[in-house]
Amino acid sequence: MTWNPKLLPWRTIGMGSLAGVLAAGLFAAGWMTNGWRKDAEIARQSAARAQADLVSANKALGDLREAGARIRHSADDYLTVKTDLGAKLDAIRKDLKNAKPLPVDCRPDDFRMRQLASAVDAAKQAAASR
Repeated sequence: MTWNPKLLPWRTIGMGSLAGVLAAGLFAAGWMTNGWRKDAEIARQSAARAQADLVSANKALGDLREAGARIRHSADDYLTVKTDLGAKLDAIRKDLKNAKPLPVDCRPDDFRMRQLASAVDAAKQAAASR
């Protein structure tokens, strides 16, 4: 059998090729459209995650500010108590240093008893605040 180009169905081959090219084009267009849709979905999810992270960070920052304010307030209170207690202790030391010694057989007078009671109360108060 000899080869005869007139015997080949060129129109059928051409139509099949055209249909194949058209199918490949439609497949590529669908693939690109799906990619765009997925990219948009990923972008929405990333934006939602970033928004949630921002809310979380703002809450943590607010908590940190609140804790800083509490620490500052406590430090100020400590400084006030320390100053007041230091002044009281200095006054007690001065009074005890300037006090006349008691004779061995004598009982302390009312002034010394008040000073001693005041010192004991201050020590108890300082111990209770720790």
